[in-house]
Amino acid sequence: MNRKWLALLLAAAMVVGCLPVFALAEAPQVEHIVVWSDNAHEQSVREKQVEEFNATIGKELGIVIDYTVYGTDYADTIQVAMQAEDGPDLFRPSSNNFAQFVQAGKAVAISELEGSEQLLSLYDKNELVVGDQIFDDKVYTLPYSLQSYKMIINQDLFDQAGIEAPPRTWDEVREDAKKITEASQGQAFGYFLALKSGWCQDHYIYSVNSASLGHFGFDAVSGSYRYADGLPIINSLLGMIEDGSMFPGFENLDADTARAQFAAGRVGIVMAASFDVAVYTDQFPAVCNWVVCDPPAISADGYQYKEMVTAVDLLGVTKMALKKDTAKVAKVLEWFYADENLVEMYEQGMYIPYRSQVVAMAKESAVHGWKEFSTFPDDQYIIRMADPKGMLKYEGLSARETLGKLLAGGYTEDAETVLRDLDQRLNDAFKALDPEVQASYIAQPGYTVTREK
Repeated sequence: MNRKWLALLLAAAMVVGCLPVFALAEAPQVEHIVVWSDNAHEQSVREKQVEEFNATIGKELGIVIDYTVYGTDYADTIQVAMQAEDGPDLFRPSSNNFAQFVQAGKAVAISELEGSEQLLSLYDKNELVVGDQIFDDKVYTLPYSLQSYKMIINQDLFDQAGIEAPPRTWDEVREDAKKITEASQGQAFGYFLALKSGWCQDHYIYSVNSASLGHFGFDAVSGSYRYADGLPIINSLLGMIEDGSMFPGFENLDADTARAQFAAGRVGIVMAASFDVAVYTDQFPAVCNWVVCDPPAISADGYQYKEMVTAVDLLGVTKMALKKDTAKVAKVLEWFYADENLVEMYEQGMYIPYRSQVVAMAKESAVHGWKEFSTFPDDQYIIRMADPKGMLKYEGLSARETLGKLLAGGYTEDAETVLRDLDQRLNDAFKALDPEVQASYIAQPGYTVTREK
């Protein structure tokens, strides 16, 4: 071999020797973590956050978040995906079916993810809700925010109808709804229902009335279902239907369609959850002068109980996630719960942080209506306990389905008979549960729902 070829071979060897350090350095193996949610009110902000994650932290760690927000079909979509084990790695859990997923092994504990200890350490396990975040002494999801409930009115329609003050009772809601409808001459209506979205029956009928009822349908103090306590509210709603004050087509309206009508100025009174601030600010920007008010009471005596707020979970872990690099799944879960992301959400009127430390990090939000939803006296509110409905097996329609059918005029029996039958079916199913499981849903001494005078 001549000297020229020898020199070339030596040079090539030197280059190859450098490649492991530079050109041949392995990039992280990219793992796609699939995340599903139905939180449409925060979609625009969350998608920007995800895009930034994928371009920065995710790129460094070899993670791509595939984030999808579903609409009213979410409950059915996630049910089918869980059964087929062909869906997301992380998903927004619902109290309506999360316990079923846990029982079936379709949802797994967060501790199954490598490196999840850091996130779990931010929460006091003793303060988490059994039957919601904790099952069999394992943490399956974590509270992200608090959800409060109010009434929102279209002040323009109130002025047009000559109504000087917001309604203070459900009887007054019916009266004002009729006045608004008559004054609008077919251009607007007093109230809306969205029966196609079953969760509206929970939030906009029972949740918003916790200070009048002392519960959300399930009474954790007595350990029993008491939907019949809401009869005065149901009768007011049925009365508005009879009066022609209800926005037409409510039997087939979903939540987004109904809320879009309020935003367009065509509805006078709506019940709302704290996430609706973002709905009427960003998702469906309201063109009317809307005002946040206290919810109506059942009686003129006002509220007898504390306002109940819900500790809302952001994401749970599916069995499918265990097929991925669980350390990367844990990193994504930790990132979704990150304080800096939640600070941005709070400042834009989307979430009331569960952890008070996050509120201290944030600037006061200037978003219209947010202060009324996010501020409540410490001695006049309480975090609700879990509803065991996801654990129950019984014949007949669910609570949501029963309420929807009742308001749509689907029963020959009167409202009281229907509600008492619903309570009976649910209570019989609850009593059939293992006594230890029952006990986990019943409030311990010291859980006081009565309002302090």
